[in-house]
Amino acid sequence: MAPLRSKDGPNKFRLSSVEIHTTTIDGDTGWAYRPPATLRCPECASEIVQAGPHDPIDCPDCRTDLPPERFTDLELLALTCPICRTRMQHGQRHPRAFDVPEWATCENCQYHWEFKHFY
Repeated sequence: MAPLRSKDGPNKFRLSSVEIHTTTIDGDTGWAYRPPATLRCPECASEIVQAGPHDPIDCPDCRTDLPPERFTDLELLALTCPICRTRMQHGQRHPRAFDVPEWATCENCQYHWEFKHFY
């Protein structure tokens, strides 16, 4: 049996993370790998892009500068796919236990992210 190989053409083979659902092409798990988030500024209602989960939350239009721990205090508008840069569907599986998104899936490229936690 020949090993898996990437071939030329539109169908490129990429392995997903072990914990990722088998219908996805690529993915990550864990808060450290959370996709870029777009948040609503609590002062001026502008959109703030937080590239990574540990980056400060800095509004481009006003003086709001918040630490990353304040993520849950702000309205999450969208998560952006790190592969194709489109908005992802996202949600929570356990809204009473967690106040952060627990999953996000890109309908365009099938990238999937999961918040890794223990039940």
